[in-house]
Amino acid sequence: MILGRSSDAIYTKASKVGIPIASPVLSASSIKQDIEAQDEKYWKREFSALSTKYQKLLKAENAVDRLVSRVHELAPRSYSPTPAVKASPRKSSGHPQAALLMLSDTHIGKQVSPDQTLTFGRYDFDTFMARLKYLEESIISIVQNHVTTSVPELVIAMLGDLLDGTLAHSNEVGQVDPIFNQYYCGAHALAQFLRNLAPHFPKIRIYDVVGNHTRYQNQHRMPTKNRYSNFDKFLYALVRELVRDIPKVEWTLDAQPYQLFEVQGFTFFGAHGDTMRGGDKTLGVPNHAFGRLVSTATQLMNKYNRKAPNYYLVGHLHRDIVLPHATGSILVNGGFPGVDEFGLGEMFTPADPSQKFFFVHPQYGKTASYDIGLKFAQVGKTPPYVVPAEFPMH
Repeated sequence: MILGRSSDAIYTKASKVGIPIASPVLSASSIKQDIEAQDEKYWKREFSALSTKYQKLLKAENAVDRLVSRVHELAPRSYSPTPAVKASPRKSSGHPQAALLMLSDTHIGKQVSPDQTLTFGRYDFDTFMARLKYLEESIISIVQNHVTTSVPELVIAMLGDLLDGTLAHSNEVGQVDPIFNQYYCGAHALAQFLRNLAPHFPKIRIYDVVGNHTRYQNQHRMPTKNRYSNFDKFLYALVRELVRDIPKVEWTLDAQPYQLFEVQGFTFFGAHGDTMRGGDKTLGVPNHAFGRLVSTATQLMNKYNRKAPNYYLVGHLHRDIVLPHATGSILVNGGFPGVDEFGLGEMFTPADPSQKFFFVHPQYGKTASYDIGLKFAQVGKTPPYVVPAEFPMH
């Protein structure tokens, strides 16, 4: 091995240039050297490959670490925790009662023009915020001044169509406020609404269902599978993040098409109400649909040994309706817009904008009830809630 080559290499090279040479005689030592040389090359290749993978892994780990450290910064900013519960100045008496707010059909992003509604209708984002603030102040006033019992919790049933969505309805004009603007600005207004209510209740529980206006444009009707996946659910998720630092606010955010929950021992069934069809336009009451709802829900719950609902909470119809049944009642919520082009064109009986707010006693069920009229809200020079200016609403 004086030449620094293996015997096979020397023999092959000599053969190519015509130099006669005896066939190489392989010795144990030469074989061992060749094996060691090959092993050295192999391990060099393996080390190089592993070194490259290791460097890539280090870079990836550094990127993950950086991302994890900034998750809280990248998430939407959360509103600050609120002060302690503000006790009512009135002396408490009687059994504690829970409060329940039906919040639905705010139609954030909807535009209603007086010049297309015989001057009777007007709605826009500023009107929405003024009416939301009026609702907030009314709830606080009722709890502070009208009620003598303690109120251990506020339950909010968000029943859908909080956004107006992107349904065209064959309109000639394009979308006035893009869906992202509706979602982003509306979420910040609703988060501040919850923050302002929180000091007046030891706990707030929120249950939600999605509406039909917030479905995707390619869906002629609401889907029967994955019904939850529409713009309302995106809104709820963002609002939940915006109030995540207020621990007393508890959310039930799931994929269910309806909500079933307990308040003071009574069972509540929450639905948007777009499946409640039929009835007459004069009263706007789909009687047969309500009858089917009570019958079907009762049979379904009995079949699986569950308690049938006492109270059915429904939105969608934009009018105050209360219908009794054997163990409770059906409660239909009002809406925020009031008279609009669609209702006027269909000759629906006009209904003032309103939302339902009531109390639940552990023995008597629903007690004091308020239909909070929102038409008295006035749009001021300064908006009652601060919303981001990057995506303005009309």
